[in-house]
Amino acid sequence: MKKILGLTVAALLVMGLVGGGTWAFFSDPETSPANILTAGTLDLTIGGGNDPVNILTVTAANPGTSGSNSTTLSNVGSIDGELDIAISSITNTESTGSTEFESDSINGTYGELGAVAEIAIYIDINQNASFDGSDIGLKFDGTTYAQPTLDYATVNSYTGATWNNVYTGNMTATASDDFYIFWQVPFGASADNTFQGDSVSANMTFTLGQP
Repeated sequence: MKKILGLTVAALLVMGLVGGGTWAFFSDPETSPANILTAGTLDLTIGGGNDPVNILTVTAANPGTSGSNSTTLSNVGSIDGELDIAISSITNTESTGSTEFESDSINGTYGELGAVAEIAIYIDINQNASFDGSDIGLKFDGTTYAQPTLDYATVNSYTGATWNNVYTGNMTATASDDFYIFWQVPFGASADNTFQGDSVSANMTFTLGQP
């Protein structure tokens, strides 16, 4: 009787070892949670914001006067972009006039100031308020030029001007540059009473796009 019992116990032990072997695999789990793909952003601001900015306002220009105004262009997005600039329209407005200066009834229904007043435009890369170094001049015919001399042309000559890919490359993310408009009303034969009280305006568009 004792021999039979001993054999029975031995058989059970062997079965237990075989059953335990089915769970004895080595393993080393690793995880890669929350895989995310996020698109970059192109975000151009002018004057520190996204609202329209009036860069140039001059109220009493006359022969021999000059000046300049500027604003800041910034790429506050996360990726580089191509900067395009365009002047979509230039409008000359005639003075309302009186006997002291030319009015609509004297010389037509359009203003003459745009044919006399001159502007020069450039991007101040180093933001030192001088046209130097790697600054970019924007010529009236849609081309660019380098320092040292600003290229003035009449306001009217900028009609329809478009500068594509101003930087000849990209405007890098987080970059900021100043945009300047210099103006002057020169002395000369064309600077007479016909443009007294007249005004000229231009619409400019700045576009930062994917290159």
